[in-house]
Parts: sequence; structure tokens; C-alpha cells
Amino acid sequence: MRIEFVLLHQAVQGGWNVPLSYTNQHILFLVTRGTVIYEIAGKTLRIGKGEGIFMPQGTLRSSEVVAEDLHEMYAVYFSDASQEDLAPFADEPYKQFRPNAYDYIKQRLSMLHECWVGKMTGYDLITRGILMEVMGIIQRDLFAGSRASSRRSLVLQIQEYIIRHYREQLQISDLAQYVDRSPTYVSTVFKQVMNRSPITYMHEVRIAAARDLLMTTNMTVGEISEALGYCDQTYFNHIFKKIVGHPPSHTLKLKKLQDNDKL
Repeated sequence: MRIEFVLLHQAVQGGWNVPLSYTNQHILFLVTRGTVIYEIAGKTLRIGKGEGIFMPQGTLRSSEVVAEDLHEMYAVYFSDASQEDLAPFADEPYKQFRPNAYDYIKQRLSMLHECWVGKMTGYDLITRGILMEVMGIIQRDLFAGSRASSRRSLVLQIQEYIIRHYREQLQISDLAQYVDRSPTYVSTVFKQVMNRSPITYMHEVRIAAARDLLMTTNMTVGEISEALGYCDQTYFNHIFKKIVGHPPSHTLKLKKLQDNDKL
């Protein structure tokens, strides 16, 4: 698998479109803001925030942003993927998806983009690994079936609660009370479904928000740390590096580099 290009989410207001044409690579999109309209295989698809689409190489498609709508997305263009890797996605001209772990996938694609732009030692292996992980998570969601199990339904409730309250000082007991289960049961089921603890998921949501704030505002690291519920900036830096792979200062350097490119 060779990654050809990774596009950072971009805000475009009106006038953005791709004329009807065949894709030259496999493309994986995740929309993080606004709505994009695709025409594929005679169908009109509206892809909004929290949704994505996979299109294999050779797909005939056109797309446009909803008029006067700010659109943000991550897009990964890649080729030379094995038939085994693409088998779960190869039976249709496209795969539309809404990942249960949206915030985690958004964070992973954000890291993929940073690795791709920075091109530090080992970036090729790291970016391919992240892309394979993301596609694996999407595959798991696609084949989970339309009828969610009681455990998955419970986890979705917990995820939604965390996303609404992640800036607060959340405890397992808060989540347990919300879904009327014991703290031990909540921790066990969440980890079985998501392969991570609820607290780890909360940190991932916080750090995804931190990256957006670092890249799109003039807030300091300390201000962002406090706004996201971290009383200790040193601890925030530790969690950020653990999840993203580098400290917040590296993200600020990347922002400065991109800002200079726009001048």
C-alpha cells in the first residue's frame, strides 16, 4: 500500500466542486464539518459531519459542497493496496460509513496528516499503519450489522455522554450512573467493544479537540489545557504526546509552517 497524498481538512465556502471523472487512486474521506454531495453510480449521496466514504480506484464520481456551507474534511489518496486489504470494500462502487469511534478516527487521521507533512524518519511506515487501523475500524463497523447489540448500544450511549461532557472531570461512576450500570460493568463492556477504557476514550476526545484549537485559534497551550479540564499543563503535555506521538509544541510549529505557506 502506498499513500499518494493526504489532504488536511479545509474550509471552503461555496463554489468547490469536482467534475464527473474517474478516481486515479483509492480515496478515503471523512467529513468533519458541513455537507458534501456526491454523485456515484447513479445515486446522490449527502455526506455530513461524522460521515465518510471510501471510493476504490476507477470510481466515476462528481462532488460539490452545499452552497454557502463551510466544508472540512480529511482525505487520504492511496494505491497499490492488496486485494486482501480491499476485500471488505470491493463488492460495491463505494462504501458510505458513519464510524462509531468518530472522534478517535478523526484524531488518527489528524496524526496521519502530521506525519505525512513532516516526513520525519519512519513516516511512511507510520502513515500506512494508521491508514490500515482506520480502515479496519471502519470495516468492523460496516460488518457489525444494522441491528446493534445491547452492549454496542450501551457503549454508544457512553460515547455520546463523554462527547457532551469531556471538558468536565468525568469519573467512571458518572458514566455508570448515566446508563444505570455498575462501574465495573461499564468499564468491562466499553473495553470489549472499543478496545480501550472509557477514560482513555475521553482523553482521545479531549486531545482531538486540543489539536483543533492549536491549529485554528491563538490560544496558548496552557489556556487549551485548562479549557479541556486538565488542571496540570505538564500532565496535559504528557497525554497529548502519548496519544498524538509528539508534544503540543510540535503541532504549533506545524501550524506556523502551514500559515507561512499560505502567505
